[in-house]
Amino acid sequence: MPGRLAVPVGGYGAADAMEARPAGTIVRRGDALAENVPQSLAMPLAPADGRVVGAARVLFTGDRTVPAVVIECNPSTEPAGAEKALAAGAISEMLPRVRAIDMSAAIDLLRSRGVWANRWTSPDLIAQLHATLRKPVDTVLCNVLDEDAALPLQTRIAGNYGVEVTAGVLALASLTKARRAWAAVAHSADPACWASLRRASAGTDLALLPLQNDYPRAHPTLLLELTDRALRPDRLPTEQNVLLLDAAAAAAVGRCFLSDEPMLAVSMAVRDRSRNKTHFLNVPIGTAFSDLLADLGVPADSIDLRAGNPLREQHVASAAVACGGELTLTLLTPAPAVNPDPCIRCAWCVEGCPVHIQPAGLLEAAQQEDPYLAHQYGLEACVECGICSFVCPSHLPLLAGIRTLRAMQRSAR
Repeated sequence: MPGRLAVPVGGYGAADAMEARPAGTIVRRGDALAENVPQSLAMPLAPADGRVVGAARVLFTGDRTVPAVVIECNPSTEPAGAEKALAAGAISEMLPRVRAIDMSAAIDLLRSRGVWANRWTSPDLIAQLHATLRKPVDTVLCNVLDEDAALPLQTRIAGNYGVEVTAGVLALASLTKARRAWAAVAHSADPACWASLRRASAGTDLALLPLQNDYPRAHPTLLLELTDRALRPDRLPTEQNVLLLDAAAAAAVGRCFLSDEPMLAVSMAVRDRSRNKTHFLNVPIGTAFSDLLADLGVPADSIDLRAGNPLREQHVASAAVACGGELTLTLLTPAPAVNPDPCIRCAWCVEGCPVHIQPAGLLEAAQQEDPYLAHQYGLEACVECGICSFVCPSHLPLLAGIRTLRAMQRSAR
């Protein structure tokens, strides 16, 4: 347990409206750290006994900052241990309780227990839940696919906590009255994952769907494959009548409804390529990645830290904190700067693109700041997987150009 934690407000939205508890307030593990937060956000909770130091802004992903409450942890506080696995019978006991509440009450319960997720494999959970109040969904889909085979975190969570994952999916299906409850699992996944989910889902409405997990299939665009519904990037799956969450988020939801357990820590996987080691960790929310790296004996100033699959080029600062955001990190040796060569029109970026757009054309649109050209070359379909940049023999900054176009779109709204 680090000496200090900076616990961020959970999710996206008007987080600046948060009112942190006064500095000097003594808190116990699980206590609320704010007087109130907007309805679109989850309540920040104390992962340890301690004292409120004050409010701050912390890095979430990329260069985005969010408000957080800083607490000084009690030195005697033990780190949160791995959660105790539950018996499958707990699900049948839970479902009648869930059916007795409505979605609005369920959202408030999840928010009050600090349950949230917003990452590549699990879009903004709180926003999706609010969206179901306005537009019904017919499917609740749990994404158990891992975006990086070297970091099988979702598979590991499903294998260790099949009851909690199953309970979370079934609870949300009951609350939304969705007629389908699915879990997409790689057919080559660890047999323990399949066995755990099969035991937990036996006799329930949860269907397990085996898929070939080729990168970047773990992206929410897998809806197209499973439902024949196209989801535009940066849009919530609920627009296509699907509520989507990954195994980590489903387990957190399941624990909340099964035993009223708050989300005070997150499961994370860290791949240290230089040492050829993978670490699976239970990390208190609000832990700075620099503290995490120090615990692993890795100097934060000597590595290139990336979230998710390294091909996505999602660089993360060591000052960012563990939370409901990205849960997988890769430690790379910093690569020397490369001066790009001219485009040789080889079309490798087009051939490698999983959504069949023209990345080189998008780079040209970014250089010309031409939104019409960006539309013509397929910007709306890009999932930012980074395959184009990886295969480009000229080392062109294709993904960077695409992100520049997206930033231009956001600033123009």
